[in-house]
Amino acid sequence: MRNNYNINEDALFCVTGDPFVDAGGYALRELANQFPNKNILELIMLATEIYVDKWEAKINPYFLNSNITQPAFDFARKKSETKAYFERMLNGNLPSQKGYCRITGMYTDLYPSGRNNTVLSGSGKFVNFHHSFAHGMMLSKEVLIRYHFLPLASELVSSKVSVISSSSTIVAELYARRCCARVLSDIGMNQSQGILKSRSRSVGTAIFRFLDDVYTIYKDEGNGDSITLYHFTNFGASPEVEIYTLPSKVFLFYRICNNAIYKKEWNDFVAHYYKSGDYKNISFDVSSECYKVSNKSGNVIIRESEYKYWRNVVYDKLLSGECILRVILQYSRESIFNLELLRNYLINIHNMKKETVDKIYQISDFITQTYDEPEMKNIIRSLDGIKNPYLLRRFILKKVIAKNYMQGNNVLVSVEDYVNYLFPDTNSWMEVRDVLLIAIYQRLHERHLNVDVETEIDDNFGDDVE
Repeated sequence: MRNNYNINEDALFCVTGDPFVDAGGYALRELANQFPNKNILELIMLATEIYVDKWEAKINPYFLNSNITQPAFDFARKKSETKAYFERMLNGNLPSQKGYCRITGMYTDLYPSGRNNTVLSGSGKFVNFHHSFAHGMMLSKEVLIRYHFLPLASELVSSKVSVISSSSTIVAELYARRCCARVLSDIGMNQSQGILKSRSRSVGTAIFRFLDDVYTIYKDEGNGDSITLYHFTNFGASPEVEIYTLPSKVFLFYRICNNAIYKKEWNDFVAHYYKSGDYKNISFDVSSECYKVSNKSGNVIIRESEYKYWRNVVYDKLLSGECILRVILQYSRESIFNLELLRNYLINIHNMKKETVDKIYQISDFITQTYDEPEMKNIIRSLDGIKNPYLLRRFILKKVIAKNYMQGNNVLVSVEDYVNYLFPDTNSWMEVRDVLLIAIYQRLHERHLNVDVETEIDDNFGDDVE
């Protein structure tokens, strides 16, 4: 990028901690790399021409009553007013005041900001929202320029703008620059008609599909990093934002799921729990790994390339911090779920003690080796019907500890195991029951035994899709 103006290039590209400013800076960097012979004003006008000529000035979710979204201006005036504003700013002819920028902290010329040139900020009509009754939060020209490129660094997910930030600048930059590159690619193919639209139908799916890209491109990223998705609109009288944070431990767990050892089994599991409100009478076919829709004209086959962008119950639960054990249990009744992957989930996400997991697995081994197939039906039916911790303790004492004692085996469950690992204050008895059931089902699958039992546990998940 050529620098023909008095502008601080470091402030144009440095990490500020503001997700919207940083995303705009990453998009600006992508444009500067694509068009190295253009100066900053030419890059600003390149973005402006995209917004006005390609998108018909429909960037209202970002900027309210800006020169671009002003309905009283025709397209030519939208561009000329935008150019005049930034040109005066770059040449030092726009009224300003000296001070410290609220975003970068740098001492420089400051300009008022509002809903016309930033997102999710107070309007100039509400001067009491700002220090000393200022007409807006006072920002440097570099920050306001970066905001101008934000529409190129984001996409629409379910009709609202999505911006992804991360504790890893590499991850955050990847998202913004890939959005910008996709916009430029669509323009090159004459397919860009508005704000970039994500194929993902929900926030959860959008995050995990992006993580797939992260793990493909950066093999070593994601160890201790977190991701935050800002889902917002700045349009109309009710600007709003929802913030979704994927903790670092889930980031790391999903990396483990993408390991070659577990990836196929994890994808098989997740595939069962996609939901779409567009279809009725839909079911997942295990043999073809496709969804089938039954209607009057016949069956419609929906392949992974399409359904992987639908809302997914597992992703939603991981994003919201909910337990997925019940989902795994439902799946385990019919299919294989890797117990080592389950161990990773329990220890890293659920904070279950390693000793607890080991002891539950040992108990499942004892049960499946001790009881025959007819007895296993009663075992599973009993576990499914347990409604309180007292009944689970009685089950362990009678079916495991007493049975093991009668067989004259070595101690399977000691007092320390019982008190500290199976029923400590930090563990839910339901989690112990569910993990035990999952482990039992997996041992039965390994022995190719199908124990058909009517369960009492409600296994309906995510059926409220509109």
